[in-house]
Amino acid sequence: MYFSFLFVLFFINLQVEANNSCNDECLTKTYCISSDGSGVCSANNLVTAQFQVFSVFGKYDNLQLTLESSNVPVHAEKLMKVNIRRGYSRESVFTCHKIADDLAYAQFDADNYAPITSTWSVKDGVVSCTWTLDMHELIWPHGVDMIKDSQQSITLIDESHKVTVAKDTSQLPIYHAQYLKCCNKVHGNDGFLLTFDQIEQQIRYRLYYWGHSGKHVTVSLTRKDGIELEFECYQDYGVLGYIRNGTERISVEHQITQTMSLNNNEVCSWATPFVLGDSSISIDASTTVFELKVREGDWKFYTEKDVFSAFGNAFASHLAGLIQPTRSRLVEFGFDVIQNIRLLGLRRIG
Repeated sequence: MYFSFLFVLFFINLQVEANNSCNDECLTKTYCISSDGSGVCSANNLVTAQFQVFSVFGKYDNLQLTLESSNVPVHAEKLMKVNIRRGYSRESVFTCHKIADDLAYAQFDADNYAPITSTWSVKDGVVSCTWTLDMHELIWPHGVDMIKDSQQSITLIDESHKVTVAKDTSQLPIYHAQYLKCCNKVHGNDGFLLTFDQIEQQIRYRLYYWGHSGKHVTVSLTRKDGIELEFECYQDYGVLGYIRNGTERISVEHQITQTMSLNNNEVCSWATPFVLGDSSISIDASTTVFELKVREGDWKFYTEKDVFSAFGNAFASHLAGLIQPTRSRLVEFGFDVIQNIRLLGLRRIG
């Protein structure tokens, strides 16, 4: 009884600590012009530019860019810009301009004045402009795939400074979907990234692929008895799914929902219930330990053993590091609780 009580306490505390360790640090990247004119962020920045990723399952990731300056005098004009450029190609220019005491405008390039996906604010000496960058809309760096490609430089400009704060965009959270490492256990290599999430009796899969053509990518999850759960992402018609047992194969396509294949199969996502299959053969993907294999066409380029879909969120990714320190604290706490229970029992007997 006491052991069970301790285990429950341990599990609850472990889950709380894991959830608390999941934060937004990977979701943002900030660049600055400091008061000394350098590109090193400090306590006294003249201009800051923050990039934050916004992810919606089944859609292409968006970026939000916020350009801000503090301690701007009420009657002063303020001009600041972000330039994103690949080599000698055309620049993508985001301009925030305070032109009156309480008036500013946000502009993307000269021909796109105050787009609907931008806002501005002038309040208490702080001037800020925000843009929502959507790859399928007008507000996006020209000719750039920011998930696959990092060969763009970032330059910040104000009235008296022009500072290249990044020679490439590899530190942006959207690049190679690295923001997912905040709160997810990720699987992959230099060519792709795969995550699992268990939410509301579903498992949600997200595959980011920036390898070769990507027209046909297969994700295989093999149980220890050899039974295999297989998903195929196609550029033209979404996601197919099967369970294989030797030469036997059954389709689970009717159990796959929320399928999406975007941008030449660069982002492929789908969801399934925990249990897939039928009365003859089934797999509970929520509790099974798999061997993961990923291939493009007939070329297998990734294998990983002991993959567990329940370990797709922050709880699992922080599990190992939390067990040891938490155990000692909980054992000490548990003995105190048990001692109090015993004392209460003795008092009642008395």
